[in-house]
Amino acid sequence: MIKRYKTILKIYSVKMNVQRSLFIATTTHVESVNEAKDFFRTISHKYRDATHNCPAYRIIENNGILEFSSDAGEPSGTAGKPILGVLKKYELLNVAIVVTRYFGGVKLGIRGLIEAYSGIVEKLINSANIEEMVLMPIYRIKVNYASYGKIMQEIHRRGFIIKNTDFDTNTGYIEIMGTGDVNGFDIVKSDVIYIRGGDFNDFKEGT
Repeated sequence: MIKRYKTILKIYSVKMNVQRSLFIATTTHVESVNEAKDFFRTISHKYRDATHNCPAYRIIENNGILEFSSDAGEPSGTAGKPILGVLKKYELLNVAIVVTRYFGGVKLGIRGLIEAYSGIVEKLINSANIEEMVLMPIYRIKVNYASYGKIMQEIHRRGFIIKNTDFDTNTGYIEIMGTGDVNGFDIVKSDVIYIRGGDFNDFKEGT
């Protein structure tokens, strides 16, 4: 299982002129291939008068990494592969990107295209705030009222964060997050989520 990864959490866009061709790179965070495809459609529609809209993504799915890129009408290997290569260089995951080109009348050649597409993605990533996401277990534990106070103390002692509590007539449920020892807790449900690397400490400081 991928325990941590780098990503961007906002939409970023930069422009660059290369021999009268205008390049526009736009990227965003995505959680699925469908989200990436929706993003591609949105950007392609926004720049529907452009000569090329070249997409790429790297996405975590089923504990693996899915990668996709397209030259979108540029000569083979001159757009999609360089775009994807920069995403891999910076080890970015769960990101989608589209590089738009408005042809300016001057042909750039194979090397020129590769340098232009990789160069604008480098510029884009250098302008973005890269976040590290950390895999964090979440547990829902069941407690009776008689032991509630003791269990709460034990949760804090073991370094967990309390995300939520709710009660029915006879029982309490506490949702906790953390990597501590859960031995002895009555776990009714467990899951994992990704959170920003600094958020766990921020949550602890706020409790």
